[in-house]
Amino acid sequence: MSATTALSLGIDLGTTSTKALLLDAEGTVVAVASAHHGIDPVSDGVQVDPAVWIASARRAVAELGASIDLGRVSAIGLSGNMSAVVLVDGALDPVVPALLLADRRGADELRALDDDITARMLRQSGNLPSAVFSLSSLLWWQSRYPETLAHARAYLSAKDYLRATLTGDIATDLTDAWNALLLRPDGQWDDDLIAAVGLPRHLFPAVLSSSSTAGTVHEGAAAAFGVPLGVPVAIGAGDVAATLEGLGGIDGDEVAVALGTSAVMMAAIDPASGSGFADGAFTQHPAVDGTRFALASLLTGGLALNWLRATVGATAIAQAPSDPDPDDPLCFLPYLAGTGSPDFDERATGALIGLTPTTSAPRMVSAALEAIAFDLADLIDRLERDRATPYRHITACGGGTNVAAWPQIIADVTGLPVRVVAQADLAAVGAAQLGWAAVGHRVHSPRAEHAVLPRPAFADAWRRRRDRFRIVRRSLLELERQPHTPDPPSQKAAS
Repeated sequence: MSATTALSLGIDLGTTSTKALLLDAEGTVVAVASAHHGIDPVSDGVQVDPAVWIASARRAVAELGASIDLGRVSAIGLSGNMSAVVLVDGALDPVVPALLLADRRGADELRALDDDITARMLRQSGNLPSAVFSLSSLLWWQSRYPETLAHARAYLSAKDYLRATLTGDIATDLTDAWNALLLRPDGQWDDDLIAAVGLPRHLFPAVLSSSSTAGTVHEGAAAAFGVPLGVPVAIGAGDVAATLEGLGGIDGDEVAVALGTSAVMMAAIDPASGSGFADGAFTQHPAVDGTRFALASLLTGGLALNWLRATVGATAIAQAPSDPDPDDPLCFLPYLAGTGSPDFDERATGALIGLTPTTSAPRMVSAALEAIAFDLADLIDRLERDRATPYRHITACGGGTNVAAWPQIIADVTGLPVRVVAQADLAAVGAAQLGWAAVGHRVHSPRAEHAVLPRPAFADAWRRRRDRFRIVRRSLLELERQPHTPDPPSQKAAS
């Protein structure tokens, strides 16, 4: 099989869907497929049965196989939603549902951590513990259901569970292991820190490089997925790191924004500046090459749009206007699963206020789009405080860029040109590139993009809407942070 006919299969396990694509040796995407899976409808958290991921991945790969000969697949790379916690037994079967990044359980356990432990995590990872990290879910299981952890053989991330299903081997990489906050500066597990937080050491698999091979497709998986037996499977990376790999990295003068279920913002970290991290406003993460980048997770960007789509319909999404109405009192706080960056308030909830008899469904969608743009603008301002030069542009990717109004609103609100990357599914592209790297072939995919420029004529109107949003955001978050005072007992109960 020549290099021109061989293909790398990239699979990205997202929060609500799986993307699969085939990448040739020149870095060209040959075919793309997807399958929806969603999350479990539970009231006390955000979780999913990991078996749903496997079924979703099989459907997506089968769709590829309907038009492309999967016998050409000579490497596989994986990506998956970050901070998912999958606990598996000796047979590599999940023992409980997987808790996802937006799950708030474990916040109390994090607050109970010793100050010295918290300081050590900040020193070694650049991060303060918060509910967006997998450590939160691990501590919750340990605190509430210690027998569950005792029964588990290992803790795996989403993509690591998929790879275990394909190969029968367990391992992880730096980009996913980082989210446990339990690594030494050299990227290996800190046994002393694991013991200090009371977690069993046996749960933590070997940490390998993202582009290394971690097993080959076994007979059962070959039959289930329709790929050749013995194909090497790369370790892979968390979805944000895989997205950066698909983008070809980020320059020091740009900010990258991925508009998916969670809206995330990425920026290269200036080694000379440590600002923004000591207070937990941003999190630090390693790229595939080991360099660090700043990450702001807004948690509910696309999640808020999905809620709106179910509430007011898909037509309203398509018809959302990008022009601001400075006199419209409508304001949407899209924090359906907490705020994420910069305050990481897991108690926050969504709010839609300022409704009038003339409020339209498309305007409700615009209010959600602008809210996320306002948060992004505030985060960019925060990063720029300690930079010698301002950022020059934003690179936007992800399914949210297909919402016509969104890139324009982001450009207007931030005042920065937005380069919209044409290639979708960049996490799957990055995964496929890592698959190629695992068999000794480095591939960089071309990056086609178009520019969306800010419109100065709307600057004052956006400033007025942004000022109102800040007031509403601050007021409602302060209200939700007030301690709950129970009603006094009735006279009958008191007697």
